[in-house]
Amino acid sequence: MMPSEEIRVPVSVWSDSFTDLNRLPIELGMHIIFLALAISPLLILYLNRSSSSRIGCLQLALLTGMIICIPRIIFDAASLSPTRRWEIIFYSALCFSACIVAIILVHKTPRRFAIKDYAKHTIAVLSIFGLVWTIGWTLFLGARESRLSEITECRFKMSTLRLALSNAHLAKVLQLDKPPPLTDAHVKGGPEVSWRVTLLPFLELNDLYKKYDLSSPWNTDTNWPLASQKVDEFTCPSEPDLMSPQGGRFTSYVMLQNTNKNPDNPNLIYDQNRTLLDASRILLIESCGANVFWTEPRDADADTLRWSFKPANRNEEKEPWRSRNIGASSHYGVVQVVFGDGSTRSLSKSIDEEVLRKVILGQASDEELD
Repeated sequence: MMPSEEIRVPVSVWSDSFTDLNRLPIELGMHIIFLALAISPLLILYLNRSSSSRIGCLQLALLTGMIICIPRIIFDAASLSPTRRWEIIFYSALCFSACIVAIILVHKTPRRFAIKDYAKHTIAVLSIFGLVWTIGWTLFLGARESRLSEITECRFKMSTLRLALSNAHLAKVLQLDKPPPLTDAHVKGGPEVSWRVTLLPFLELNDLYKKYDLSSPWNTDTNWPLASQKVDEFTCPSEPDLMSPQGGRFTSYVMLQNTNKNPDNPNLIYDQNRTLLDASRILLIESCGANVFWTEPRDADADTLRWSFKPANRNEEKEPWRSRNIGASSHYGVVQVVFGDGSTRSLSKSIDEEVLRKVILGQASDEELD
């Protein structure tokens, strides 16, 4: 069964009904504020062509106050709109550079402007944009390095989950020789329990496991506080900090399941001769588009999702959790998977769909995977 809430909203320190209902105008307002802050120092200089020492001190105090306040504005803006963090960083760099240059100009500028001063200020403005360009390029390279480190961290998390699953299988807590979903009840006559909850003790999260009421369904008032808690072990580091409108947290990593287990189903991934432990089988896959809560006893349904990694449109590319693909991630250009033998691979989002079909059905060769 698909969840009824698939909309994700930012986790905000300002989170309340007003900000949730007016998120778009607030974000636009933040853009305007940052642009105004970046431009205002130059406007002060050019509009105030004659100034007394008192006004000069006022200008200096205003610019200094802006520099002091900008970090707080950045923090609040980033918490309100985490999906815009790189734009916020760019604006903050613009603000800082503009304010610093403006302070220098306020200090150096004579009380009255001469025509020759315009050339000096024009050069200063060009220097500001050159500095901003340099900062922006540096941030771009830093973002690229950050993406690579996030892919590595994500791969490590998936490998850790693979090891925990293997240990749970050896302990006969989970049966990896049966097809997903692995949602056996823990108490007689009790509700289904997600394999992610079952795995908590094997991830050294036993205290979290003890908080889960195994005799109650995952979405009851008893267990919902746990579903609303972020668990890093099930969260890709590239994903923005988002939640459902009711506060539920999603998992980045799922297994592949079939709701249609008819042997004639052409999309049947696991039959009686195929198990999760098969070396060529996908054990775990990034599928944020499946929108599975981490405590929910459900995985990505191969019978309802598209067997593709390619974003269908720009919205899916920008916000992959809106994708209806069987695999979707916040990484640039790749979706990561773990196979039954424990090997991890980063598969291109542009992978040929026929090749992807072979991968999902466990029929792909090493050459096709490469």
